[in-house]
Amino acid sequence: MTAFKSLTLSALLAGAAGLPALAQDIKIGYINKMGDHPWFVAEVAGAKAKAEELGAEFVSQDVQFNADLTVTTLDTMIGDGVDGIAIVVPDRALGPVVAARAKEAGIPLIAVDDDITFEDGSPVPYVGLDARSIGAKVGAELAAIYEAEGWGGKEVRVVSIEDRKADTCMQRNQGAEEAFLAAAPDFDPAEILRVAYDNTMVNSIDVMTTTLTAHPEATNWMFYSCNDDGVLGAARAMENAGYPPEAGLGIGIDGSRACDAFGGGRPSAFRGTMWLNSANHGADAVAALVAAITDGTALPLATYSDPEFINAGNFADYQAKLCG
Repeated sequence: MTAFKSLTLSALLAGAAGLPALAQDIKIGYINKMGDHPWFVAEVAGAKAKAEELGAEFVSQDVQFNADLTVTTLDTMIGDGVDGIAIVVPDRALGPVVAARAKEAGIPLIAVDDDITFEDGSPVPYVGLDARSIGAKVGAELAAIYEAEGWGGKEVRVVSIEDRKADTCMQRNQGAEEAFLAAAPDFDPAEILRVAYDNTMVNSIDVMTTTLTAHPEATNWMFYSCNDDGVLGAARAMENAGYPPEAGLGIGIDGSRACDAFGGGRPSAFRGTMWLNSANHGADAVAALVAAITDGTALPLATYSDPEFINAGNFADYQAKLCG
């Protein structure tokens, strides 16, 4: 946890806790883009628990990547009298639209997971991860395994599995690439292949399968992506194509598929994940909104979470928490 976050949240929680009577009159709305995904299930649960702790009413809506439903839900929540809104946008291009609507209604807005801006380009307050930094942690870990397992003498291809409509996802991939190349300077950047996917595991399997078929000369594959789904999908594509698990090397982000990857105890090309407790994101967003509403505390422009690296070796330490 950064010092910035620690100090900011301490102030926010102290302010909110000091005004329980006012908090009981507050209603917080939470809009998320993919409510059936484990990441967002935990995130919304964390937000709801924090609202209950602070005595605020809580309503949420899953918009399933539907831009029209996102705007309609925002308008409905405003019409229903919410006092603050946290939102995970399905597309960052919606940012100026939802920010303008919330501003016009006089309702504080905080973006979660995906950062957005107002029409003039100024940032909407944000809770989540520092995308490039967490990508760099992935790249550094990939490079360490690459060196430890002697991949330098093999026919290696690196696949950047990219959700190009989400800037935060592209920053994660860019951070991973930069850190890997910095730590493995002899690797030829021309061997990095870039493929687009739609942020789902099914599509990652499809695009990785196509990539494997197009490059039969490669013996070993390294890959990184926006999230666990992108990486686990690539690992499963390799398995389906008959590659041994040791021929693949991928590290995810978010921890949502750690149970799928490590729970069965079988070796996998999915070597690890940078786990972020998404419940904290939801809770932090609600705490900030309640503080802003009850005593006028300014919403912090950025509140970041730090990851924990989970792999097959330490998975048992996290299993009860992630898979219970």
